Amino acid sequence: MTRALPRKETRSYALLIALQQGPGTFYQVCERAGFDIEQPGVESRLRPIFATMIGGHAQQHGIMYSLTDEAREAFGIVPPAPPPYVGQVAGPAFRGEHHPTTVFITRRPKEGARA
Repeated sequence: MTRALPRKETRSYALLIALQQGPGTFYQVCERAGFDIEQPGVESRLRPIFATMIGGHAQQHGIMYSLTDEAREAFGIVPPAPPPYVGQVAGPAFRGEHHPTTVFITRRPKEGARA
C-alpha cells in the first residue's frame, strides 16, 4: 500500500522536497527546506517529524536521511540504472582470452647502499 504524500503547505512536504535534492543530515535537510533551527521552537517542532521518518517517506542510514523508494515513486523520480558492468571482475574493455603471463620483479638498491 502506497502512503499518501503530506499536503503541500506542511512542513513535512517541505522537508520531502528538500530530500529530493539528495541525502542529508537533519541540519542539512532543514537548511535546504528553508527552516532556521536557531529560532526558538523550530528545532523542537521538526525533530518529531524526523522521528516518524517524515510520515514514512524517509529512511535513515547513520546520520543521513534519504527518500524511500516508495516516496521516489510517488514523486515520479526514476532511479538511475546502474551501469551494466557493475560487479564484474573485469571491466567492459576486456574482451580477450585469459592466459598466464610471466612476471619479472626487479628491485632497485636503496640510495646510498652499495650494490
